[in-house]
Amino acid sequence: MQSREDKKRQTRKSLMDAALTLTGNGVNFSTISLREVAKNAGVVPTSFYRHFTDMEELGLNIVDDLGLILRKLMRAARQKNDYLDTLAQQSIEVYADFVCENMNYFYFMAQVRGGGTLVLRNAIRNEIKFIANELASDLRPISTFEKASDSDLALVSLLIVEAVFDTTIDLLDQIQTSPQQQQAYVENTLKKLRLIWLGASAWHSP
Repeated sequence: MQSREDKKRQTRKSLMDAALTLTGNGVNFSTISLREVAKNAGVVPTSFYRHFTDMEELGLNIVDDLGLILRKLMRAARQKNDYLDTLAQQSIEVYADFVCENMNYFYFMAQVRGGGTLVLRNAIRNEIKFIANELASDLRPISTFEKASDSDLALVSLLIVEAVFDTTIDLLDQIQTSPQQQQAYVENTLKKLRLIWLGASAWHSP
């Protein structure tokens, strides 16, 4: 028998999943009402307010959840190898697999990042910065970056994370027509990252 806390967590998840499913089906998050979310989650609208004050807070929770999952996932992927090229390829492969298994999360992120409220856009920016900061920490011991200043390494890490995020929508579009495009996405993204750190290795701050 489920405890009260378990039921509360399940209802919260059902509401978030309902919003993600709607955006994954092409509905713009900014136009979704809490009644629509509650209906798709199978709960009454009053239940919504026990978990979120409004749709913006629900969106913030989705951003937070995805950010936490991605940070754990990518840090774990980067611990498996200390050779830059292999580390990058493994990380992109792990990321691409996760995107393909959780497409609704990324349809939501693409929508909100480009046209959500300022609060939601800032939340996504902050998550990207968190991921970039952790990447910088993991890249520091690698010889390619050992002489880079902290500010340069932070910028390189942000460029890498943004390059991956910015091409996610391409992966979502491509795998709809051809699952084989996932490997092409990995290869193309890896080329972009190689260009970034090639430039970084030749850069000298004034």
